[in-house]
Amino acid sequence: MKIVFLVRDLCHMGGVVTATQNMASALVRHHEVEIVALRKVRDASYFPLDERVEVRALTDLREHSHRYDGDDPLAHEFPIRYPYAANEKTPVVSRLAEKRLLEFFAETDADAVISSNPRITTMLAEAPGSFLRIAQEHSMPRIYAENVRKPLFEAYRKLDAVTVLSPEEKAGLSKVVPHVRDRISVLPNCVPDPGGPLSDGASKVVVTAGVLKKHKNFHGLVDAFETVVERHPDWRLRIYGDGSDRGALQRRIHDKNLYNHVQLMGPAFPVTAEFGKGAIFVLPSLREPFGLVTVEAMTRGLPVVSMDCDHGPRNILTPGTDGILVPNGDNAAMAEAIIELIEDDDRRTAMGRAAVRGAERFSEEASAERFGAILEHAALRRRLPGTADAEVLSGGDVRVTLAGAGADVLTEGLELVCRDVRGRQEPVRLPVVAGAALIPRRGTLGEGHWELGVASAKGPEKRLSVEHVDVTRLVSRRDTRATPGGGGLDVLLPHKDELGRLKVRSQVRERHAEVLSVTADEHAVVVEAEFWGERTLGAAAVLEGVNRADAERVLTVPLTVDEDGIRFRCALPLDTLVAAHEGDEEIWDFRLRTGDGGAARLAMLVTDVLEPYRVFKYPRPVRANPRARAAVEPRRRPLLGALRKHPEPESARTEVRPYFTVTAQFAVKTVTV
Repeated sequence: MKIVFLVRDLCHMGGVVTATQNMASALVRHHEVEIVALRKVRDASYFPLDERVEVRALTDLREHSHRYDGDDPLAHEFPIRYPYAANEKTPVVSRLAEKRLLEFFAETDADAVISSNPRITTMLAEAPGSFLRIAQEHSMPRIYAENVRKPLFEAYRKLDAVTVLSPEEKAGLSKVVPHVRDRISVLPNCVPDPGGPLSDGASKVVVTAGVLKKHKNFHGLVDAFETVVERHPDWRLRIYGDGSDRGALQRRIHDKNLYNHVQLMGPAFPVTAEFGKGAIFVLPSLREPFGLVTVEAMTRGLPVVSMDCDHGPRNILTPGTDGILVPNGDNAAMAEAIIELIEDDDRRTAMGRAAVRGAERFSEEASAERFGAILEHAALRRRLPGTADAEVLSGGDVRVTLAGAGADVLTEGLELVCRDVRGRQEPVRLPVVAGAALIPRRGTLGEGHWELGVASAKGPEKRLSVEHVDVTRLVSRRDTRATPGGGGLDVLLPHKDELGRLKVRSQVRERHAEVLSVTADEHAVVVEAEFWGERTLGAAAVLEGVNRADAERVLTVPLTVDEDGIRFRCALPLDTLVAAHEGDEEIWDFRLRTGDGGAARLAMLVTDVLEPYRVFKYPRPVRANPRARAAVEPRRRPLLGALRKHPEPESARTEVRPYFTVTAQFAVKTVTV
């Protein structure tokens, strides 16, 4: 397989560059691998790369290079499709780089193209060609800037796979972009053993490394080390790296008189060679998508003390075995954990040996195997059917028929997968036979909204888009209407969501009162409905209106029940509703109270209309309300009241508004007008 990684460049000391080159080196043992960079500004990368990996730069900005592109006017123009921040004064990625990236998409013979940059991902999603499209996220997409996040999440819909660094990030991203959660996989960074001497745990040096920025919490580590020095003044702390916080960090070290104990070592390459000189590694970060440097330290035999920050450390360390996790942001606990390892030589040595074994989970071999499984999964997923028709059958069952999409589409061993949109119920899996699956009306889907997908026996799953939905039988109510003693309500409504995906709304009620019609005139609001339940209605059944703001206030209205014991009619007198009106607004939610004391919500659910409140609109009669006269009479001002004569206020008027709520329940609102 030919695999191409897309990066902005390989010319800086960043985690994305390290992770990409490590993964490329791991995969090149079994695949043809190339890294394509949008720009090149220095002669070589800071990090090692297997010589078998091809590297290509689309634009060369090195002035001494015979391929120098700086003379091209497009090299200084902003791109058109590649996203950039509004406050950028000069383009980091130019129009020339964008143009050549588009040419690459049109010409490449790659089997899979992986974007390691969220901005590049938005262009990869629109690229022509039959290659697999994969986004490899090295950070936390949910915290990206809005101008990046919005087009990126839209681009995910057109990709074959999205990889993230931790299970927590997969769960969080799945909630933000639920329409692509079936293609999100966990892929930790690849961290090969760099070789070199291991720590013997004998030095009295604590080491750490990273970009010197606020969220890395090196200030907190300096504070913690002040406590360490008070009890163990012969120990030292070395901080490797550089960044915008360096000056402030140096001042803090001086202010605490720790300049003989804490040193800012600057950037080191490779930093793992420096880790071998330490005895303990500390990761003080308050936020960390993975923590590649933590695994690098483990390869050198260092036990780790780390903040339990989102998300990486808890997925890297085995607390108590190869490291210690302390509560995120608790610098005092970090100090105590360091002291604990300082004072226990045997434990420190044993945890260092365990760290080497723990780091093997992120080796080249293990990483290549994980990545290969994701590629295979993505290729199989692409072959799954992606569209379907849905039909409500006689009796209320729903048949889902997969649409044919060519001979290469997988059709054997498929299952229809129904997933609760809110994730509160276990998925329901139904067999696909001869290209179709049946969702029984009763006893299959619980109350809620369900999204539908198709899964193969080998694991991949794909959300289904819908071509045609036939709900005619819900419109005509054939075979779904209530029958005496026929049990409660079970009704399935297949529909297309705003993204064109197939969903099913399932309504399950032991007892239910289905609204058939509503009439409003100058005397009453008249409701006709039918009862769904194990028994028929008795003579003692009534309709109750419960005040939404005060459940103790209940209006009781008699019913007229048909001979079948199912259909009933109720007139809600306007005088009753107006007399109960207080203040500016009242809302009454209506339910059926059966003769045996049970209750059933009054709603419209046996219908093809997903949101009845948008469709069914009723007259709003207005009646005078003498009881509210005093409430609306204007108050007289103390001084002007004696001078001005106020006219007698007219009687307040109350408007009665029958309607359906967003959950399709029948309600009446009364409003002072």
